[in-house]
Amino acid sequence: MHQILLDYGLYMIWGIALAELIMTCILFKDHKQKREAAVLCMALIGIGLCYDAVILSIGGIILQPFLAVLSRVRFVAHGVLLPLNLALCAEAVPLYRKGRIACWVISALLMAAGAAVGFLRDIDYEELGTIARFAPTGADPSGVGIVNNALTYGTVLIIAVFGIVIIIKQKAPWFLLAAVSMFGFSALGPATGNFDFIFLIGMFGELLMLLFYLIHEKRQIRG
Repeated sequence: MHQILLDYGLYMIWGIALAELIMTCILFKDHKQKREAAVLCMALIGIGLCYDAVILSIGGIILQPFLAVLSRVRFVAHGVLLPLNLALCAEAVPLYRKGRIACWVISALLMAAGAAVGFLRDIDYEELGTIARFAPTGADPSGVGIVNNALTYGTVLIIAVFGIVIIIKQKAPWFLLAAVSMFGFSALGPATGNFDFIFLIGMFGELLMLLFYLIHEKRQIRG
């Protein structure tokens, strides 16, 4: 499996980027028709995933100083958009007005924390086969790694909890499937010993998350 990722990882990223771009365009198109906050949140999350995949796909042809700047933006965007899933879940359930407002306020605070974490993370250049990128070094300033992990795994937990609520209220499994996909592919890298490709394997979970969001939007959100 490791050799396959080395040889074909870049092509996988190109495919993921294209698929996420198509789904994000569909979400923005549907938002123009439905004018629903949940659909806008999905589309914004899609933008972040697309940007992440695109920067990874072209890292080998960009000069390192420029790639470093684009990669820093990638980490900041990741930190900002992860908490947006909380606001999305509040809108998708949907919660009562006060509950939605509270979730938006909490999301805004977490997004600020995520932006700070993305800016402060220590990153360095690395090459994996044909993939060139700036990646976290593991030497993050005190507390930054903890906050980053809390945002990452906390987001999956939030989606899973709201996903169960949505199953109960709407008989729709898509949010829970999104959480399961995120968790499953995040765990697959360490489980198979491909620690250097955790980011790439995790991208398949993100791709499925966006797909399940799109299916939910098509089937459950009428506008």
